[in-house]
Amino acid sequence: MAFVGILASLVSLVCLVLVLVKMFPKEGVLKGILGIICGLYAFIWGWQHKDELANKNIMPVWTGAIVLGLIANLAAR
Repeated sequence: MAFVGILASLVSLVCLVLVLVKMFPKEGVLKGILGIICGLYAFIWGWQHKDELANKNIMPVWTGAIVLGLIANLAAR
């Protein structure tokens, strides 16, 4: 189960980077840096802008990776 948790964390990291790539040109450097420091901000921003920035596939995958990672890490204990 630990392997599944690690894999879910890597998928989550990739989704974070994809959202940050779209966030920097749209919102500017300061909000992009805020997204790097606080991943929750980037997550919420991604859901709010999923229709206009074509994040329709990224955000459900990111949410699923977070949920799967939580379940896998709790089951690994």
